[in-house]
Amino acid sequence: MTDPRLKTRENPLPLRGCTGRIGVFRALHLGDMLCAVPALRALRTACPDARITVIGLPWARELIARYRHYVDDFLAFPGHPELPETDVGYAAYGRFREAFPKDFDWLIQLHGDGRVTNAIVGQWPAQHMAGFARGGGGCHRYFLPYPSGHEIDRLLALVRYLAGDGPVDLEFPLHAEDFTRLQGTAPFSDLFDAPYVIVHPGSRNPQRRLAPAFFAQAVAWLASKARVVLTGGREERDRNAHIAQNTTRAINAAGMTSLVDLGVLIARARCIVTNDSGPAHLAAALGTPSLVAVSASDPARWAPKNTLRHRVLDARGGLASARFLRMVQDLYEDTGRAVC
Repeated sequence: MTDPRLKTRENPLPLRGCTGRIGVFRALHLGDMLCAVPALRALRTACPDARITVIGLPWARELIARYRHYVDDFLAFPGHPELPETDVGYAAYGRFREAFPKDFDWLIQLHGDGRVTNAIVGQWPAQHMAGFARGGGGCHRYFLPYPSGHEIDRLLALVRYLAGDGPVDLEFPLHAEDFTRLQGTAPFSDLFDAPYVIVHPGSRNPQRRLAPAFFAQAVAWLASKARVVLTGGREERDRNAHIAQNTTRAINAAGMTSLVDLGVLIARARCIVTNDSGPAHLAAALGTPSLVAVSASDPARWAPKNTLRHRVLDARGGLASARFLRMVQDLYEDTGRAVC
């Protein structure tokens, strides 16, 4: 078993240079996971010889596979009855806990402020545990009081405290074969031949969705300029069809794309109009200009950090349809980019 250099006055970064196994717990959804990439990158830089394992919800295996340069393996976490991200009972969680590997040197709780998750992660075997703790009181030496600010900065703060700093840029690696595969798939075979725009009217959280009428108005205008691709999950297909009912220049791709396919579509798009959802973070990672409508979340925590390429529309106090359309038009005309 390795000795991952504990924090002392002479060695203020206890994780730097660790060569053992490090588990990072973050069992959340797409946008939340993308915001953790800078922290994972900084951890790999500080511990190039460590075995880093992300412990997350089963869906995230496809995402984490894109980051083999930072993460060595993935451990699927089924959920816990006290966590809202999944609907799972104690029996399923108990089986996960019983089968949990016994060779972790460090477990890092990167999920949240620790009110619930510290107790959960504390049940798993490891030499050391680190993470966030609510408030300044009761923090052990490897725990950081939960900070305020942007989600990327919050997560990176913990790795900075334990191991070292790193850049805040998001990334989502794509490969040539990803583009080739999507181009060979209907209805996208001729999509890349001319500019197109993505509209993502949905969100996992209903409170984060603008009313469909806003997007219908935007799609009607955008379709007069370029082809439009409406993305979303299978359950959003009918809503997308209703939004695009007045144009024949829209592709309803709801339920038709994998995570990587969605990344390819966003990477090649002229721009994207979306709620505060996973595709907004993918656009930030891929550098595609975006308009992000924020209806319920905190823009200071979740909005794209690059405010030149990405525009944020704060709709929490209500929104006039004319203003939304004007911002869509400005995005297309002023920050839209040519297809690569």
